[in-house]
Amino acid sequence: MSENTRNIIDDLKIPGIINPDSRKKSEWALVLTAMDIEYSWDDGQLMVPVSLSAEAVEQIRLYEEEEKLFPAARPSQVLQQENVYVNLFVLSMLLLFFTVVHEGLGDAAWAELPWLEQGRADAGLIMQGEIWRTVTALTLHSDPAHVLGNVIIGAPFVLTVCSSLGMGLGWLCIILAGALGNYVNAWVMASTHLSIGFSTSVFGAVGIMSINAIKHSRLSAGNAVVLGLALLALLGVGGENTDLGAHFFGLLAGFAIGWLVMIMVDTVENMKKIDFLFGLSALFLVLESWLMALFGHGFLDMLF
Repeated sequence: MSENTRNIIDDLKIPGIINPDSRKKSEWALVLTAMDIEYSWDDGQLMVPVSLSAEAVEQIRLYEEEEKLFPAARPSQVLQQENVYVNLFVLSMLLLFFTVVHEGLGDAAWAELPWLEQGRADAGLIMQGEIWRTVTALTLHSDPAHVLGNVIIGAPFVLTVCSSLGMGLGWLCIILAGALGNYVNAWVMASTHLSIGFSTSVFGAVGIMSINAIKHSRLSAGNAVVLGLALLALLGVGGENTDLGAHFFGLLAGFAIGWLVMIMVDTVENMKKIDFLFGLSALFLVLESWLMALFGHGFLDMLF
């Protein structure tokens, strides 16, 4: 440094930080570098040019104030290996179900069931009250490339959502976002519109992930929406048979559900303790929807 320097550690007076550790030193160094302020660490002293010392202190204080508003992501958000395996197993069920629907999985009786006719998202029938189609359509695919594409593209977003919300709540939100997206798409489209595929839920997961980033990073609400739309433009507008409406409304549903869940998680304690109940609810929703589709009644009809 070409001019006299002084130690600013004593000037900072940041509560809880007397002797900054190596991580904190690195953070402050990045702040000063970003502001083009020369610095050096000398035996625990943070030395900066005298003429820039006041600005250096102010910038570090502002940084620490922002840290209070946007705390670092909790360790629980780190993808756990066990959760990855379980979520990938659940996603693989889409592949197994595709085989059941198209091949019968060794039993011709399974293949003869009217899976596609009764389970696809038929806009006219959904508007007439067959709401279960918004869920069953998520599990149907036209060919191996269709189902494999949704599993491969969807896996990173599903894993991210389930690692931050919990596997049970994550899957319930992803399925609900897909169902809501299919419903709005049916309401907007012509009554003859037909749709199948898990991609609506994939973009629901993109929306949930984008909103969740507001809480666990410095991403603003506006930038979170931009992130979701950018991923939609990148992944969801290509292909001859792409249902852009389902993708778009799935993303919007993900935004809405993600926002509600973010508020709920902040206000309700011990959410993790009942995560398995959310998971059971997600499983029940899918099973009940298919019972309604194939047989006209489900578990709820047996109870009431």
